[in-house]
Amino acid sequence: MIDKRTMRSLLKSMESVAMSTLQQDSAFFEALHALKWEIDNDPGVQSAMQNLRAAGQNVFSSFVPQLKVRVRTEEGIFALQRQAETSTLPADGELTQELKNAASAVIVKSQHCEELNRIVNEAVAANHNFEKMASEIENAGYEVLLSLDLSAYAQVRQSSAPVRMLPPARRPDHSEAAPIMQLSAHDHDFLRALKIKADDNLPY
Repeated sequence: MIDKRTMRSLLKSMESVAMSTLQQDSAFFEALHALKWEIDNDPGVQSAMQNLRAAGQNVFSSFVPQLKVRVRTEEGIFALQRQAETSTLPADGELTQELKNAASAVIVKSQHCEELNRIVNEAVAANHNFEKMASEIENAGYEVLLSLDLSAYAQVRQSSAPVRMLPPARRPDHSEAAPIMQLSAHDHDFLRALKIKADDNLPY
């Protein structure tokens, strides 16, 4: 039997160890940005972003996933409490939901999402510290559940006026120059967490 305080401590440590492991995995980083590119260039996502911007919202894409460790007990699922997002100001509810739905539809169908789940499971399972803590929970009769939360895609902030839209991006062929990647402040934070220096000339 593990008390709730100990369980919370174990879950917090397990999530920290798991994310630390993934931050050192180049395959995880590559699959993550491949999925972000796929979402960014989906017609439904682009249409939803255009609608938000036309309505006067300032929208930028950001893709920093969260790794969640939960425990299945006889009383139900036990998980760490998440702090509510406070940095994003309220926007048009229907248009924001349209964007979330469009991004989620891409994630569900994407092979990159399957690849990310495979990378996560293999990388975390190979970590001795994570497995030691997981064994402690399992030996107490509980089941450890590991999931990668990819639901946080776009940040929507209030803007004073509509902005002019650029034409949708296209996948470049070999005769075209590579497009400039738009990096948000969140993307730069994620790159720093991975100890990767972004090109200072990239806009965000």
